[in-house]
Amino acid sequence: MLETTRDDHRRQHKPFAVGPLYDVGGHTRWRLGWLTDHDPPPLPRLVRFGDTPCPVLDVRVEQTSYAELARSEPARHAQLRMTSPLYFSRSGRDHPLPDPVLIVRSAAQRWNAHAPEMFTIADKQIRAVTGTVFLHDMEGETVRTPVSATMHQTGFLGSVRLGLTKSADHAARMVFAALLRFAALAGVGAQTTHGFGSIQLEELSA
Repeated sequence: MLETTRDDHRRQHKPFAVGPLYDVGGHTRWRLGWLTDHDPPPLPRLVRFGDTPCPVLDVRVEQTSYAELARSEPARHAQLRMTSPLYFSRSGRDHPLPDPVLIVRSAAQRWNAHAPEMFTIADKQIRAVTGTVFLHDMEGETVRTPVSATMHQTGFLGSVRLGLTKSADHAARMVFAALLRFAALAGVGAQTTHGFGSIQLEELSA
């Protein structure tokens, strides 16, 4: 749906993210995140899940620019809810835990892969956040999710509260807020184009 024949299917950072399916009043809602500043391909009027064709009844587009995200109010705390299993791939090993540094790095890498050059986040700014972020609280569990008929993936589902230490300056708190708002659109961790690592940002606070 969101890749054309001209796109490199093997590239590391693809310009979209896929959320889980939700049942809303007997209909299925599906949230897709488009991460670049140019228009996505036209969406089809029929989507097939396995051998089941599903007509698209409505499409709603909510736009948030990188400029708007970059102007986020500074925050020191964030409450997140993982709505699909989250995991990170590290040196060929899966890490199915909500590591705060990996959450920030994942969001920053995806941001810099797709944001206009004028909104690129410098390495120094990213280090200022990863050097002060910590896991304040978490509640949840790891789950095994079928990926195919023969494969399963383990990931974390639940709520996570992140914080920044008192040493985080104004700029770091702005980047922290911008990246977590972006993560709610782009997902975090591995296989965000396959429905993993979907995040709902429930609170940002000073």
